[in-house]
Amino acid sequence: MAVISPTTAGLRDYLGTVRRRFAYVAFIAPPVLLLSVFLAYWLKPQFEASATLLLRPSSVNKDVIESTVAASTDEQIEVVAGRVLTPDGLLTLVQSLDPYPEDKTSSPEQKAQRLLQATSVEKVDPVTYKPTTEQTNAFTLRYRNSDRGRAATVAERLALMFVTYQQRQQQEISGAAATFLRRQAADINVHIGEVDQELAKLKTTEGDALPELRNQNQAAIDEAQRNIEDLQQQIIAAQSKESLLSAQLGQTSPNVMAQSGDLTDVATVRAKLAEAEQLYTPNHPEVIRLKRALKTLMDQGATNSAGGIDKSANNPQYLLTATELQSVRRDLASLHRQLAVQQGREQHYDQLLRRTPAVELKESDILRRRQALQDQYQQIQTRLQNAEEAKNFESGQHGERFVMLRAPSIPASPVYPNRPGVIALGLLLALGLAGVAVAAAESTDPRVRNAADLPQVEHFPLLAAIPVIHNANDRRRRRLVASACALAYAMAIVAVGVVVMASRHAQ
Repeated sequence: MAVISPTTAGLRDYLGTVRRRFAYVAFIAPPVLLLSVFLAYWLKPQFEASATLLLRPSSVNKDVIESTVAASTDEQIEVVAGRVLTPDGLLTLVQSLDPYPEDKTSSPEQKAQRLLQATSVEKVDPVTYKPTTEQTNAFTLRYRNSDRGRAATVAERLALMFVTYQQRQQQEISGAAATFLRRQAADINVHIGEVDQELAKLKTTEGDALPELRNQNQAAIDEAQRNIEDLQQQIIAAQSKESLLSAQLGQTSPNVMAQSGDLTDVATVRAKLAEAEQLYTPNHPEVIRLKRALKTLMDQGATNSAGGIDKSANNPQYLLTATELQSVRRDLASLHRQLAVQQGREQHYDQLLRRTPAVELKESDILRRRQALQDQYQQIQTRLQNAEEAKNFESGQHGERFVMLRAPSIPASPVYPNRPGVIALGLLLALGLAGVAVAAAESTDPRVRNAADLPQVEHFPLLAAIPVIHNANDRRRRRLVASACALAYAMAIVAVGVVVMASRHAQ
């Protein structure tokens, strides 16, 4: 018998350890692996269908027709996604196409919420379709469902909702802009009418005092002043003539005294009375007659000097002078009336000129407000025309719009669970647990099985090793254990196979 020296453990020793601890490996690794396979096919699969959409720019240059939808590409994508992917927005889709017909307990609102949670939007490169964080005009719409057919159908409906909503939204925005501008134009037109009425009222009440009549009013004042000067000169001349005729009339007797001969004027009677007083006594009949004639003439002269004319006069000279005096007086009264008219005319136009600055200020304010309203109205009309063109432009689908780059297709494999990954993870876990169990069993086993298990003792070499000898009972027991394990694993494999087949059939 050869002498055996203790050596370190090698590959043969590890294989021997695995053979000794095969029960740990057999009862831990396969069940964990089968369990991972079972879980990979037992968990309800989720299929993901995706559609890629592109926000295509306008087919007409913005310099030709300016769109009323002014927003960046990312903003439009976010806005449309925020409007479409809402419980209320998805409720119509749920009512027309139930994405979860197997769920009989949930309400349409709950299904819409579930649909929202299963939908995602991701920005992608329009060429490679790969996710990107940079600004882009393409995005991928993803939807998950346990049924691959419904996943594709719902994803397509969602993509169409994006396309139709964006088109309808742009048309509504363009139409709303045009409607708003028309309402604004109508309001401003009403204000312009009010200002026109205010201007018409000002011209009605202050028509002759308007600034455009300033020169005409000044010319009327100058003409009135010239007329006044002419009339004043005529009045002065008429007044002088009237005074002369009045004095001449006062010196003329209205009646001719037949018995007195030439006793028709005061001077003659006074001369004759002075001569008679020298010749006769005061009681002489001639003196008395002359005094009576002088008194009569003086009384008539006082009446004439007061402006009166004796209507019973029969003195031709008196009548001629009286007629001429009456004519002069009529002319003088007419001149005074004309003078009053011209003075009133001058005062009237002078008041108009005095009111003109205030009227001009009011008119300027009204015209300025009207011009501002007119400019604003013109600007709104221009913008309204652009809005109408943009509305027709958007209605003809010539503006920015979503188009489908890649339609959703029926997915070939589920995205959840990751079956190869679950199985690989189960395999690693099975090997790890089996290895840990074997290592723990070996480290806690006090038995000596080979030379490496013996402690090294100085000066006492190992002489020999006796191998393990299995008898018939040992071999029978090992066969029973192997048969039981084989039966158990066969049943487990069959069960897992049934689950796998059922899962594949359900898909």
